[in-house]
Amino acid sequence: MKKIFFFVFLTICFSLSSQIYSTGTETLLPGLTANIEINGNTYITKLTLAGPSDVWLAIGFGNSEMNGTDIFMTDGNTIRDAYSEPGPSSSLVRPVPPQDSPSNESGDWNLVSNTVSSDTRTIVATRSNNTGSSNDYIFNASEGSLSIIYAFGGTSTYAWHGPNNRGATVLNVNTLGVSKNNLLSFKMYPNPVSNLLTIQLPVITEKTEVVILDLTGRLIKSKTITTNNTSLDVQKISNGIYVVRVATSDKIGVKKFIKK
Repeated sequence: MKKIFFFVFLTICFSLSSQIYSTGTETLLPGLTANIEINGNTYITKLTLAGPSDVWLAIGFGNSEMNGTDIFMTDGNTIRDAYSEPGPSSSLVRPVPPQDSPSNESGDWNLVSNTVSSDTRTIVATRSNNTGSSNDYIFNASEGSLSIIYAFGGTSTYAWHGPNNRGATVLNVNTLGVSKNNLLSFKMYPNPVSNLLTIQLPVITEKTEVVILDLTGRLIKSKTITTNNTSLDVQKISNGIYVVRVATSDKIGVKKFIKK
C-alpha cells in the first residue's frame, strides 16, 4: 500500500512538465470571446472572458443548455460562481442563476484582473480544476472537447438575456504546450501533523496560493497568502496522506504530508 501511495504522489507532485490545455480564444457572439486554459501542473483553470463593458456576461460549462449547469457570471463589478437548477428543457426564460454560496458571491473563482479598453471588458479569473463541489464542472487536463453555453445582457443588471444574446457550442481543447515550472522552495512542518500545518517561504513578492489536495488531485483546502509564513488548520481533515501545492504566477512547489 505504501508503494502505491508513493507512486501516486510522484505522479501528482513531480510531473511538473505536465501539459497545459487550452480552447484558444473563441468568438462566441459578436463582441463576446472566451479562452479557457486548463493547467495540469497547478491544477488550476484560467478563464478569460471579454465582452461589452456595460453589460453582464456569462458562460456555463459542461452543458448545452441552462439545465443543471455550472455558470460563471460578471456584472462588471463582481464575479459570481453560480449554478442553474435543473428545469424543463423547453423553458426559454429562466430565473437568474443564484450564487453557489450565500455568503460568498465569487465562490470558488478568484478574480485575477478586470480591465476595460475601447468599451471591451476583459475578466480573468481562476479556480481549481476540481473543487470537490457537485455543482462545479470538473475541468480535465487533457485533449478533447468542452460543451459551453454563453450569454450577455442588455445592461449590467442581471436579468433575462432575451432570445438572441445567448447560445451554445462545443469548444476543442488542445495541447497548449509543455510547462517547465521553476521549482518553488518552501518549508513545511510538523510532519506528521494533527492541528496546524506551517508553510514557510524564504521570501514572498506576490500573492501565493497554498492548497491541500488528496492523492486523486481533489481540492481539500486552499488559502491565498501574502506573507512568507502561514499556518493551515488541518484538524478537521481525515487522517491520511495529502499533498501541499504552493504556487505563484510562474513557480510551483509540492510536498507530501501525513495527517494523523
